[in-house]
Amino acid sequence: MLRTTIFRSRILGRAAMALPLLVGLAIAVSAQAVAPSTYTVKPGDTLWGIARVHLGNPFRWQELYRLNSEVVSDPSRIATGTVLRLAPVATPAPSAESRAPVVTQPEAPVPAPAPPRGIVVTAEPDPVPVVSREQGEGDPATALFRRGRVASAQNAFRAYRESRFHPLRAGEFFSSGFLTEGENLPFGTLLGPVTPEQIARAGGRAAVQQFTRVALAPPVGASYAAGDTLLVVDRRDAPVGFGQVLTPTGLVQVIRQDENQAVGDVIAVYGPIREGQSLLPAPKFSDPGPVEYQPVGDGVEGRVLVEREARELRLPQQVLFLDVGSRDGVAVGDLFEARGSADEPMGTFQVVQVRERTSTVKVLSVVSPNLPAGTRVRQVAKLPG
Repeated sequence: MLRTTIFRSRILGRAAMALPLLVGLAIAVSAQAVAPSTYTVKPGDTLWGIARVHLGNPFRWQELYRLNSEVVSDPSRIATGTVLRLAPVATPAPSAESRAPVVTQPEAPVPAPAPPRGIVVTAEPDPVPVVSREQGEGDPATALFRRGRVASAQNAFRAYRESRFHPLRAGEFFSSGFLTEGENLPFGTLLGPVTPEQIARAGGRAAVQQFTRVALAPPVGASYAAGDTLLVVDRRDAPVGFGQVLTPTGLVQVIRQDENQAVGDVIAVYGPIREGQSLLPAPKFSDPGPVEYQPVGDGVEGRVLVEREARELRLPQQVLFLDVGSRDGVAVGDLFEARGSADEPMGTFQVVQVRERTSTVKVLSVVSPNLPAGTRVRQVAKLPG
């Protein structure tokens, strides 16, 4: 009986010794479970994807952008290595010593010396405040310089913090391209650079640069007028039933029409502009303005039809075409998610152009770079209106 009592006391003693270790281990595990306060951007990251993983909701990307507007100037392009804050920095409560008023003995003002004769003294537009040594470290002039520098930086970034994000820009709209869907479009022809204007055109296949003056041939039986904006495009066959793939290479603004040809200036370059490429009247762009996305619960579903450039892997900013269009309720600015066989998200797309049966999308984020033709997509957000 005595031996049994001693055995139980030994067990209790060991349990008592192990209890602090178990408590410490639990505290360490809970500390590791605390969500990180910052995130370092990796190649291929987007605010949409970071908000999904670390904030639990991809639609909180605008909150993430406003929180990091001092280091992220363009939400659609974040530099690799940028350190993002995932939550606002908590302001510590003031201590009892800092709350207590500091009483300082005012110094007697020193009269300013009289200016020499012949010098005109003007009042300072912004008087320099007096900074005591308690308000900054070291010399008061150093503290004043430091405070002024911080204030200037805050004012410089105010435009980014207070401005709202534009979900679609004109350059993205004009440079994306579209499928003709078999429509008979009024194609003209780029004849080449005019150097000088007295010469009809210069031959050669060299790429045309921005601000170059070029000769243009309108469609048969038609003409261009001064001020017209034309889209320069490359053409190739699309999947059967969808006409051709048009890839924009630039914009030309017509200056004048001379008999059977016109002259214009290249005002934008998206790719190599060369003699013989086709011309189309540029589509009209309507800026949606600084608006926020609205989630869609039961959105339109479709599939990836074809890519604009033949590449095996998908990366942000690439352009794809979907087999859903305006007749299905798709509009410019809509957001789509690509879905895998197990319905897991594979990427996020933004609609930049819409036609009746197809739409052009820009890749915003990629979870899996393998997004072949036939990948399922679903509409997840729309712009208001």
